[in-house]
Amino acid sequence: MTVTTSQDEQLGAAIGAIPSGLFIITSQQNGTTATMLASWVQQAGFNPPSVTFAVGKGRPLEAALTVGSPVVINIAEKGQGKIIGHFAKGFAPDVDPFEGLETATAPSGQPYLTEAIAYLDATVTSSLDAGDHVIVLATINAGDRLREGESAIHTRKNGFKY
Repeated sequence: MTVTTSQDEQLGAAIGAIPSGLFIITSQQNGTTATMLASWVQQAGFNPPSVTFAVGKGRPLEAALTVGSPVVINIAEKGQGKIIGHFAKGFAPDVDPFEGLETATAPSGQPYLTEAIAYLDATVTSSLDAGDHVIVLATINAGDRLREGESAIHTRKNGFKY
């Protein structure tokens, strides 16, 4: 079956209607912090508590997410456009993405954003190739709901691009 441009547009709009949250995923190792703004994060298990998230291949964070690596998932709050915009631009490996932002230290020693509505302190346990992305499974070791409020969510106009 050949998909036409019109069918591509319709399919892209349909996929884009899948709601997702907004998260800032970080991993600090050997004096370097890798981060990314993510939307494809999902709880994956109760015991042990775990999550999956998708990382585009070639993103700097991908190389930091080997089995056993620490990772923090900061859950953005609705209305935090400034902090979401800050992390949406991406960072060179030698730039501190937390500069000018208030952080605290998770039990693992990883920084988390105090402006987040909640954070999860986790360890990468496995990954799976998913075409142009890698799906990462992480076991949650600690976390905290930092305040009441609504988690940021969004939909995309086109499910074939961010």
